[in-house]
Amino acid sequence: MVLISACAGFGFFGFYHDAIKLDELDGNYRTLAACAYARLSRQLTGLSRTEGPEQGVIRIGQTAGGDAWELAFVNAESGQQTLLEWTGGAYPSEHVLSTVRACAA
Repeated sequence: MVLISACAGFGFFGFYHDAIKLDELDGNYRTLAACAYARLSRQLTGLSRTEGPEQGVIRIGQTAGGDAWELAFVNAESGQQTLLEWTGGAYPSEHVLSTVRACAA
């Protein structure tokens, strides 16, 4: 039983962090994640976008270089709000966060 719950807790990069809420953004999580991915993928290498088995969550992460990170875009308030959560790796740079926030502006 312990082994199963330990394996279920591993995140995107093979290690676990509790989700930390960074921001609550106006707009649909799908729209914001698509915008953020499009803008960030022009500037960063090793970027990936996944929609996990859980409904209402899209993850964008970077695995290239020494600063691997992951952000989760979580559906809130019936698609009107998006919770932005840091769920793994190094804390995202201010450039990444400001790019994501610009998508909601």
